[in-house]
Amino acid sequence: MPKISKPLTTTEIKNFKPKDKQYKKPDGRGLWLVVRPTGAKYWRYDFKYGGKNLSMSFGVYPGVGLKEAREKRDAARELLSKNINPISEKRIKNASESLTLQNVIDEWIDLRKKSSSTATITQNKRILKNITDWLGNIAIKDIKRVDIISALEKLQSRRVIETAHRLLSLINKIYMFAVTKEYIEHNIIADIDKKSVLIPNQKDTHLAAITELKDIKQLLLDINLIGEKLKSDISTIFIFKLIPYVFVRSENIRLMCWDDINLEKGVWEIPKEKMKMKVDFVCPLPKQAIAILKQIEPFSRHRSRFVFPSPYKNDRGVSGATLSDTLNKLGYQNKHTFHGFRSMFSTIAHELYKEHGFHSDIIESCLAHKEKNKVKAAYNRESKYKYFDEKKELIQWYADWLDNLKDT
Repeated sequence: MPKISKPLTTTEIKNFKPKDKQYKKPDGRGLWLVVRPTGAKYWRYDFKYGGKNLSMSFGVYPGVGLKEAREKRDAARELLSKNINPISEKRIKNASESLTLQNVIDEWIDLRKKSSSTATITQNKRILKNITDWLGNIAIKDIKRVDIISALEKLQSRRVIETAHRLLSLINKIYMFAVTKEYIEHNIIADIDKKSVLIPNQKDTHLAAITELKDIKQLLLDINLIGEKLKSDISTIFIFKLIPYVFVRSENIRLMCWDDINLEKGVWEIPKEKMKMKVDFVCPLPKQAIAILKQIEPFSRHRSRFVFPSPYKNDRGVSGATLSDTLNKLGYQNKHTFHGFRSMFSTIAHELYKEHGFHSDIIESCLAHKEKNKVKAAYNRESKYKYFDEKKELIQWYADWLDNLKDT
């Protein structure tokens, strides 16, 4: 029968004197007070797990008193009754206690990389930078709602309303992830009343787009004057020169790379990692687009892998906010978004189908849209060169149509 230790008392603990060698005094059920030659005293808990004798520290006395040491011992014994190693549990808890917001975001981003395009990941990182620059090094458990709200208010003071809305949406997903992983117990973002802290986003559900002929003509004329009217950088100027002819999504043209382009063949191949629909896409380049790319080539190919590098850093493309701000400054706020160039092509191509002769499948293919009919899609599998010749002819027709409209 094992010897039952007499529990220690606070008076005894205070009176234990140091000796030449370290010694220990039992409190019972595996808890010991260890007295070192220096006079320091600390708590140790001895136990068996997996057939091995193990020990863990409960802290230094008197910082950790007798009552607290016993509570820690009882908690450890409870874990052992559930076949959980209290040492491993302590390490996990300590890791969670020290996890910063940046740590959690990095883990969330790594997970997202498995299902999102490179362009989306890049955009998410840039939006989240608005909060990580300020709160990134703070333990996520210590961040308060007011800290998040302050970050949103800073963004809105710069009139980047859409970015503020996107930031709140992203950070909510990250906090949901943190709760799921048990890094925190509660999602504080869920307690934020969006209507109370965010200025209403003027972005229309269907994204504003100009589709009337006279308005399209004026838009094209205004685009040609961006350099003079707004004194924009060369990358922004040429993005707007090119986008009417290729009408891809913002992130695709912003992150367009020289390695993906063959100017001799007039082909731009966008890998699926950069596509929203996760399908490789080949965009035929009309002669007008090729001419524009040849104009920008001497300015950017030698200094960046991006066709349109940021004016601040060569290792990144122009930001989405820059494109939105440029359109707003041109006078198109709430009238035409960057995504509107896609709607513009779709509207004109469908309305004037008798002029070019291509049916809806070809038009949708130019926009890299997936077949919505599941049965039809099953028998008509995607290929990046599917309808290539038809797309090339239609896109060239549209480029010529734009030029004719501009010159009339």
